[in-house]
Order: sequence, then C-alpha cells, then structure tokens
Amino acid sequence: MLIVVSSKKKWNVILVWFAMILMSANLFAQDDLLKQLQREDTSTVIKVIATFKGNKIVNAQTNETLQKKNLDFRVNHLFGNIGEESGGGVHTLFGFDQSNDIRIAFHYGITDRLTAGVSRCKRNENLEALAKFKLMEQRTDKKIPFAITVFSNVTMTTKSAALVDNFEHRLTYCAQVIIARKFSSSFSLEVVPSYVHRNYVPVEDKNDLYSIGAGARWKFTQHASVIADYFYSFRTKGLMKEHFAPIGIGFEIETGGHVFSILFTNASGILENDFLPNTTDDWMKGGIKFSFIISRMFGLGKIQKQPTPKSS
Repeated sequence: MLIVVSSKKKWNVILVWFAMILMSANLFAQDDLLKQLQREDTSTVIKVIATFKGNKIVNAQTNETLQKKNLDFRVNHLFGNIGEESGGGVHTLFGFDQSNDIRIAFHYGITDRLTAGVSRCKRNENLEALAKFKLMEQRTDKKIPFAITVFSNVTMTTKSAALVDNFEHRLTYCAQVIIARKFSSSFSLEVVPSYVHRNYVPVEDKNDLYSIGAGARWKFTQHASVIADYFYSFRTKGLMKEHFAPIGIGFEIETGGHVFSILFTNASGILENDFLPNTTDDWMKGGIKFSFIISRMFGLGKIQKQPTPKSS
C-alpha cells in the first residue's frame, strides 16, 4: 500500500518562494557590490576560488558553479557492491560486472554564479532538471569568511508501472544550502542542510525527508587530495527495510590540468533524490561501490581568466 501526500498548489507556492529568494539574493548582491565600489579599492578584494575541484565531492554537491558560457558534459558511473556479503565478490568481479547507476548530464554556466543542467539516470529512469546559484562568495580580506550556494532539482521517473500512472506520482524534489569555507590551499570544508520531497512513498515512510551532510577535501601533496562526505537523515524509524547513512571517500589526482578521481561509496544511487532516502547498503558489510566521473568542458564563448587562487 502506498500513499501520496502532495498537491500542485503546495509546490507552486514552494517553487515561487524559492524563485523569489534567488531573485532577491541577486538584487541584494548587486546593491552590496555598488556600495563596495563606492567605499573601497576593489583591486585589493580577491574572491577565493577552487574551494573544491568540481561540482561534487563524492555524493555531496559543492559550492562550485561553471564559468559563464561553459558547457560541461558529464558521465557518472556507479558500479555494484564490492563485498560478497552484499552481493559482490569474485563472481561479480567485486562489483565491476554490475552497473548500479549511470548518469549522463549537461551542465551550462548561464552566468559565473548560476549553473543550470539536465540529466538522465539509469537506476530509476529519472529525468532531472537542476539549478545551482552562488548567493555569497568567500573573500581573501575575510569580510566574507565563507561561501553560500543553493542547489535545487526536480526529477521525473519514466518507469512504466500501474502504480505510478499519475504524473504527479513520478516527481521528486530536492533543495540544498551549501555552506563552504576554504581554510587554506590544502583544506576545504562544507556543511549541506538538505530537503527531499517525494510525491510517492511507502505507507510507513514520509514524503518529506530532512538531512544534513558534511564534506571535506585535504590536499596532502602538490597533486593529490583525499575527499570525503557524509549525510545523516532525520527520518521516521520502523521502515520495512533498514537504511544507512550515505558515506563517500575518494582520492583526487591532478595530472596535466585534469583531475582524475577514484571514488568509493555505499550510496544506492547518484542523484540526491535517490541516495538520500534510499541507501540500503551497509558499508561495514561490504556494501561499497566503486564510482568514477568523466567530464568534458566546452567553451561556447570567450572565457575570462580567473584570478590566481589564494589561501584564506
């Protein structure tokens, strides 16, 4: 038995509210910039860049957005579980014979602070539309000591099933606030309060799910870094299947201007709308999956040079 507790009116209000926040934040940011231009020499004010090396750590979104007129074509691949106790082992070549999820996406920089994108995911046959906007950027003069970025998406499953024939049953929504700080050229940290709404859930579950995540990057050599993230969900107990906190650990290796990432996670899917409510694999029982991301950037206009990164 399944329940649906959602209405179009409710989500129209929420979406309008979210749009108003973005518009008002942009207006306030412009007003603040004009005031700063009037009272200080902006040549001494440098924004902190490259807090993280990409738009995600392992599972967690970062505060980073694309430069204006850049198109990022991305392919994420999440293999099966490594441990034999969780369905892996030598018979599946430790998960490499399996494909838990694949995401193919296009992200585009509308401005330096606003990125929009679309994607398709294999696991739940989801089509995704997303937006990410920088509300506040960290500065080297420490007047703004951290960065704030908001992320939101909506997904629609294309699965053909009698139980999800109604269009609204196919939709899920996610909203996140990403609060990040680059403490030095070697260490960055972020906190990610998250909200997921699903229009279609089991009767014992709730449509709304709140969680909080944290992620970090530690650069331990000139070309290598350790990355990790974790999400804790505030959800009702008593679900029919046990759920676990999504954990991600990885390594970044910078080679010739490119970043090669080796990622491991127990997350059940790639999208926030999926792995936050649906992670049922236990890291301690071998429910660990290997993952990688391939990214190819295309410049569709004149790309402006960014200032040289500085530690903060």
